[in-house]
Amino acid sequence: MNNKFIPIISVFMTISLVVFVALQFYWLKSYYEALEQEFSNKVHAALESSTKKLSDMEVEKYYALYKNLDQDVINRSNQPSLTAIQQVEDSATKRTITYSKNIIENKDIPISLSGDSLKVTTMYTDEALLTIKRDQNAPELLTADLNQSIQSGEYTLKEFAKLNANNVPVERRVDRKTLDSVVSRELKLKGIETKFGFGILDTKNKLTSVANDIYKDEKTSDSYSYPLFTDSKDRTQYSLALVFPRKGYSLARNNLPMLLGTFMSLLTILGIYITSINYMMRQKKIAEIKTDFINNMSHEFKTPLATISVATDSLANDKISTNPEKVKYYSQLIKQENLRMKKQVENVLNMSKLERNEVQLFLKETNLRNLIKGITESFGLIVEQRNGTLDQNFTAHRYIVKVDEFHISNAIINLLDNANKYSPEAPHITVTTKNEGSWYVIEISDKGIGLDADNKKRIFEKFFREETGNVHNVKGQGLGLSYVKKITELHAGQILVESTQGKGSTFTLKLPMTAVS
Repeated sequence: MNNKFIPIISVFMTISLVVFVALQFYWLKSYYEALEQEFSNKVHAALESSTKKLSDMEVEKYYALYKNLDQDVINRSNQPSLTAIQQVEDSATKRTITYSKNIIENKDIPISLSGDSLKVTTMYTDEALLTIKRDQNAPELLTADLNQSIQSGEYTLKEFAKLNANNVPVERRVDRKTLDSVVSRELKLKGIETKFGFGILDTKNKLTSVANDIYKDEKTSDSYSYPLFTDSKDRTQYSLALVFPRKGYSLARNNLPMLLGTFMSLLTILGIYITSINYMMRQKKIAEIKTDFINNMSHEFKTPLATISVATDSLANDKISTNPEKVKYYSQLIKQENLRMKKQVENVLNMSKLERNEVQLFLKETNLRNLIKGITESFGLIVEQRNGTLDQNFTAHRYIVKVDEFHISNAIINLLDNANKYSPEAPHITVTTKNEGSWYVIEISDKGIGLDADNKKRIFEKFFREETGNVHNVKGQGLGLSYVKKITELHAGQILVESTQGKGSTFTLKLPMTAVS
């Protein structure tokens, strides 16, 4: 993928993700509002049925006090009564029933001592007009039971019971235990099984003494109310109110699979987005690093190739070809530059083998003091060419360690080479060895340019190079420290770095004194 398209793709991916997340949250908001509406409908249905049952229970209680009155009238009647009923529905909310009742009473009036009597028949006529309030959602038909209730007088007595109950304090009309039982049962029938508080409010929306502790604690929360008792003119006297302190939790619990699925989908998409962006950024960075690496390698090869080209042309010259010393000089120069290019190629190949875990260590007991001393003395010549110093401070009294001599030598040379390259003035390098427990410790310190905090975390990455303003002002491919870290880990060792920008760096190589399996 072309690097210039990566930011464009990232922007489009980000916009798409933001739109998707916004739509998901909008859908969740709409879904939650729908759940709240459904919850409200269920609560109102439960309130309606609860208030109806409470009203019926109250009427039955007071009707029980007068229920024998109509029976007494019937028992004392000598003649049957004829009742004619006519129903007229004049609106959607009321039913008008016109009825007439004729009662015939017979009396025997004695008129002589011989037993003669006068029979007198008296007819009493009663006419009335009843208006019954109807529920718009559940219209009530004039059934046989209602017909019988009106004929027997039960309907009239119940209306009388209602009228009588309206004059009784609400605390005597309904108690907390009954109210809690009725409301709980109706809520469960509607599928609501969460903690609730109830209370009865008067016409001024003031709380009466009929309320539980939950409602008293949560009365400031959103509540649901419905008329409980009405007077003869259908005016609300008291209202039943409910609160649900754990409504949100109840809605979430009842719809947990749907909500979890939605959130998991969101998290999955966010994870894929972050992974994709990170992957593209890494690929972009790798592409840039590889480009730098190729440029640096080209630069590293360009000098020796130019030198070899000049030396070859010189050897072709008749004057030089007849001079044995010149031929030897240019031949050595070609060999030296050839070995230099070979070393560069071997570094790349060695790193490739390390990445594929194809490097095998040839471990043997080695006198590291002598090995390091020989390396530092040889490298000291390079440092001296820049008017620098390379100090030795060998304090380790145990220095026989089982290592791969070739790779450890290369690792130490890489560390010394870095100390030299990144010292802008006359280098001052110190090599220290010591024992720490079961570790053989090698410290290589310099007083060079040092590292900032960000670069210090990345110096062991493959191809990474410290930025110094010019890609080629410090030669290398960015493989040295990565190679050192890999070789150290293969020896079951550790490599640490302490560095302060502008003051220098200290690389610490720790190798175990025990054999590596």
